[in-house]
Amino acid sequence: MSLNRRTLFASTSLSFAFWGVIATLGPLVASGSIIGSLSHNDKLIFLLLGPITVPAGNVIMGFLADKFGRKTIFTFTMLLYTIGIIVISVSYTVLYLAIGLVLAEFGVGGEEPSSLSLISEETSVRRRPAWLTIITNFNNIGSALTAGLFFIVTNNLDDRIILLSSSLIVIVSLLLARSRLEESKIWIKREKNSTHTEESVSSNASEVDQDISPEDGQFEYGEGRKVRPQFISSYIFLGIIGISQYLTFGLMAYVIAPIEFPSSSEDNLIILVALIGASVAGFFAAPLVSGRRKDYTLFSFAMGTITMLLIITLLRYLQNMLVFLPLLFANMFMSEFAWASRSVLEPELFGTRYRSSSIGLVRLWPMVAYPIFTYVTSSMSLVNFLTVNLILWDLGLGVSVFWYLYGVETYNASIDY
Repeated sequence: MSLNRRTLFASTSLSFAFWGVIATLGPLVASGSIIGSLSHNDKLIFLLLGPITVPAGNVIMGFLADKFGRKTIFTFTMLLYTIGIIVISVSYTVLYLAIGLVLAEFGVGGEEPSSLSLISEETSVRRRPAWLTIITNFNNIGSALTAGLFFIVTNNLDDRIILLSSSLIVIVSLLLARSRLEESKIWIKREKNSTHTEESVSSNASEVDQDISPEDGQFEYGEGRKVRPQFISSYIFLGIIGISQYLTFGLMAYVIAPIEFPSSSEDNLIILVALIGASVAGFFAAPLVSGRRKDYTLFSFAMGTITMLLIITLLRYLQNMLVFLPLLFANMFMSEFAWASRSVLEPELFGTRYRSSSIGLVRLWPMVAYPIFTYVTSSMSLVNFLTVNLILWDLGLGVSVFWYLYGVETYNASIDY
């Protein structure tokens, strides 16, 4: 593996882990780990900070990444979440903590479209699915580590110093790594194609092709089957499975804890177990998603639906953590399988010129729906809450069946289109 790809994979893995840290702070705050006495409405505000802010970062930075390049935006977003984590570390009031979370969430959200585009465009066709899955899974790992640490932190000055210093060490490491990154060669070619004459295009494209060296004999520019997915059908499909996966994950991992269970320690345990389940699943999903995407997507949503049905069947026993936590683990395990499908299909089903902005736009679907569902379900009974999750899983399963029958298969396909 080339130095550029090792640097790319290391820096993106760290950034997704950092996103997991930031994404988990809000729900843990709402469950009482930082602020002991919050009203129901205050909890909702903190639960909704990330889901409201991240979509704005996704869309704005997604468009800018298509315009100015993946690497440029990939580096700029670091500034935003650096400022955010500093504010979080020194804040002692709800207002400043909220400001820090907003800045940090906007930054890490804005990094997602450029990261997925850069990884997919700089990885061989055979290894692309596995790397997209493993790297994005560091989001869950970072979240799980944060949830685990909240069992021992006491929110004193020493804890804040540790949070700030460790975060800055990670950010400095990211900055050094990203300064050595190369821009996506597929993006460079497409940019030149749109600004030069046909004669220049041929010359420049040849120069770009020569810059790409084979990776163990498997990486060739534009390798793989040629596909050209339809934008509208891909956009609708990805939007619907995004709503299904993102909402069921967020509601079961983050919302059910502070809303349905009274104990702060139980809240933290529920979040931790959910995130461990997702983290472990990522390493199982990576080799499986590398096969036929249609089969894998259908399997993921079918098994997620089955685990939710099992949770509802055992409803009367869910107050017993020994019953609920293994069921939650299994449900989050399958949610990560569905997440892997999204992470791989999004860059594969959108063309190069608008890949990053399209990823940002399609992620608006679940990110707009999530705050709405969080608010609506927060006052539901447990049985109704779980029923909503089952309906959402059914929605993903239904559209997966449709895609299995009529969609485009991107297994071993080139994304240079």
